[in-house]
Amino acid sequence: MTTDYQFPTWFWDPETTDEDRHIWMTQDRCRRQAMRQDTPWARAVRKQIKRETRRQEARSGTVDVTDYC
Repeated sequence: MTTDYQFPTWFWDPETTDEDRHIWMTQDRCRRQAMRQDTPWARAVRKQIKRETRRQEARSGTVDVTDYC
């Protein structure tokens, strides 16, 4: 199955119910739509991403942040 979703690690666990998957996919579609429509939420998320990127670049030699993202 080809998709452009970035599924979380728990998505295919046997304990995950169809309802859990449905809720996650609905929320992800809403997030994507909000980002495309330039909503206040999208602007806040972009600002947070920019700030985190600047912080990582400023302190890139101190901590490997790939495990935390």
